[in-house]
Amino acid sequence: MSLLHTAPVQQRRSLPRISGEGASREQSGDGRCTHCGLVIPQERRSSSYCCTGCEAVHGLLRDEGLLRFYDLGGGKTGAVGVAPKTPALDWLPEQEANGRAVDGTVRLSLDVQGIRCAACVWLLQEVWKRQPGAKALRVDASLGRAQLVYDGAQQTAAKFLARTAQLGYPMAVASRTPRRETGLLVRLGVCAAIAMNAMILAFAQYFGLTAAGGSLDALFGWVSLGLASASVAIGGPVFFRAAWAGLRSGTVHMDLPISLGLLLAYAGSVHGLLSGGAVYFDTVAIFIAFMVGGRFVQERTLARSRDLVLADDGVEHLRSRRIVDGRIEVAPVRALAAGDQLLLAPGDLVPVRVRLGAAASISLDWIDGESEPRAFAVGDDIRAGAFVAGRRAVPATVVADYANSGLAELLQQTRIERDDGRGRVRFWERLARSYSMAVLLFAALGAALWYFLDASRSIPVAVAVLVITCPCAMGIATPLSFHLALAGLRRRGVFVRTQSLLDKLPLVRKVVFDKTGTVTFGGLRAEAVVEPRPEVLAVLATMAASSNHPASQAVLAALPSDAGFVPDLTVEEQPGGGLIAQFDGCEYRLGSAHFGGVEADPANPRECVFAQNGTALARFRLEEDFRDGAAGEVAALRARGLEVHMLSGDRPDRVAAAAALLGVDPKLAIGGMSPEGKADYVRRIDQRDTLMVGDGINDAPAFAASFCAGTPAMDRPVLPARSDFFFRGAQAGAVVAALDAAQRRSRVVRANLALAVAYNSSTIVLCFCGLMTPLLCAVLMPLSSIALVLHTTVRLGRSS
Repeated sequence: MSLLHTAPVQQRRSLPRISGEGASREQSGDGRCTHCGLVIPQERRSSSYCCTGCEAVHGLLRDEGLLRFYDLGGGKTGAVGVAPKTPALDWLPEQEANGRAVDGTVRLSLDVQGIRCAACVWLLQEVWKRQPGAKALRVDASLGRAQLVYDGAQQTAAKFLARTAQLGYPMAVASRTPRRETGLLVRLGVCAAIAMNAMILAFAQYFGLTAAGGSLDALFGWVSLGLASASVAIGGPVFFRAAWAGLRSGTVHMDLPISLGLLLAYAGSVHGLLSGGAVYFDTVAIFIAFMVGGRFVQERTLARSRDLVLADDGVEHLRSRRIVDGRIEVAPVRALAAGDQLLLAPGDLVPVRVRLGAAASISLDWIDGESEPRAFAVGDDIRAGAFVAGRRAVPATVVADYANSGLAELLQQTRIERDDGRGRVRFWERLARSYSMAVLLFAALGAALWYFLDASRSIPVAVAVLVITCPCAMGIATPLSFHLALAGLRRRGVFVRTQSLLDKLPLVRKVVFDKTGTVTFGGLRAEAVVEPRPEVLAVLATMAASSNHPASQAVLAALPSDAGFVPDLTVEEQPGGGLIAQFDGCEYRLGSAHFGGVEADPANPRECVFAQNGTALARFRLEEDFRDGAAGEVAALRARGLEVHMLSGDRPDRVAAAAALLGVDPKLAIGGMSPEGKADYVRRIDQRDTLMVGDGINDAPAFAASFCAGTPAMDRPVLPARSDFFFRGAQAGAVVAALDAAQRRSRVVRANLALAVAYNSSTIVLCFCGLMTPLLCAVLMPLSSIALVLHTTVRLGRSS
């Protein structure tokens, strides 16, 4: 992902309503979004869309004649959120030069964000066909990668990437490491084939071949040994390696009893074959196939969520405009050195520490969470991670290279692997340890009991206990419950990255929200207190549209869509002040009351005034642009008995005002915090029970300090790859949805464990009585697994 970003400003002007094809939900009035089908929040019930992103994407699909996307199931992919923007493609020329062949054809390999279904692939293919010079497009949906082949003489890639980004599929230079799913899939296929052949041989013996005797029976026994050996050799390492790694690190998890059960059952069956006793080779093969299948489902589910965001460590594709010998070149940020001259365009990220060559309006949103830009003068030093929020390009001199910039330090602090074992929670460690010891103990008791009754049956009874008590509930039903829970969350726009999250969330007792960009959109919302006159509406709209300042964008969004535009109006932005324009001999100003030369309204402390020659023509009340339903989510969390905290680098008075509106305890809402201060606060309150939710680089140290973490910033680098989950959509509610899903899954898993205990207790009694035959074991074990799968599917499938 390129980081020559547009400014972090959200425009929320509504698009015109649609009619005709694709408008069935709107016309039906069922309260569901026309694009994604989710329930429209109360705050947007006047619209037919749940968010501005769904509105924008649906409009593009309609205009391009691509509404078949919905017929293919694309409308079930979830809410879009904020309207997607056209990204900076500064990295593209370099990649095209590297991929250009002698005949002028260019081949690019790119990562794609957001592919979720066949409809997404169809949409990308249709958009590609409409580009000039397009030759071939190959989309690997499983990995989220696209191969582009096109005529390098035309702007094929630039047009294609701009359009797909607007539809919610941004692309960047391929940097994902191909996942190991293919290897696990091959293991699953081979183990399943072995299990089916082992069953055929076993049932032949169960139904009379053994009684017939002869060399054929012996041959079948040795073939079954070979099949089981192959199954253990191919599927077993999936669990053996994890169990051994856990033991080396002092951690006991469910791979240990699975591994012990496999090895001891296999060894006991080999002994039975050599001594003429009972053998369970078919059951071993079936069990391995089931276990590998469960592991494949679990890892594939996680991989799908991880592949929804572009793999980006926030460094590799950073580019900046460097001035060299009177010309501008796009250079990698790592190549910048102290003394280099840069040109920072409006909306650009400041990638290294620089000294300004001109006055500028700078946003520190990512650094300290301050919601409004600040004015800086010539010669001021600007930290890496800031944004140019003004309307003019700013020259700057590099003060420190990337390695010595604040941004580099911030990224290095957060290079952690979120799935670090903390969330495998002690319950699972205790369960695995207790289960393993109990199985070995019962096997030993069975062997000892039969040693005194009939020594020849001592080992077969012990083997029967080991085989029949293999942990199906944990090895099969638990991964399935994980998959179903994540599938339900995906439909809500919540995507889980780490395996441990659903184990962590039931333990959460404190939720810490960042303010700017998390419970708010980082912008402002304007409400007209004094409406502008129609004859000056076009001047006001043109002035507001000429600035990226959050206040200007809020005013623009509050104006009618047909406000008009003055083509030749020259608008000057004064950093820290407002906007000035001259029209028909009059001076117009948009900004604070003081800037406009008018008397302030004491009842409206945060206002924006539109003035003409010192006379107020319109007044707007400015408020934080909160996510729809944010107050309801806070109330729902507090109703669960959870502590809700709010931390921000923004001014304390604004944080206190936001806390009052959202219902957060004032004592737990703190403003003016640095990134390190947030991290220290989280460490202080965390007792392995804190969930941190943030969206900026300034939240990354707090992510590292928290028990688990989530972010709405799917379109930004760094945080998605360092979070346990991420979510999209303009509505709040993702945290409550994740907690609900984790609790439902926890109840199902515990019920499965209770059923497994009941099943194992009954079968152990049969083993101790010497009634557990290989045939009975071959029937009971698959039936118990199927019963647990059905129980899990019915209970979680219904809720998801």
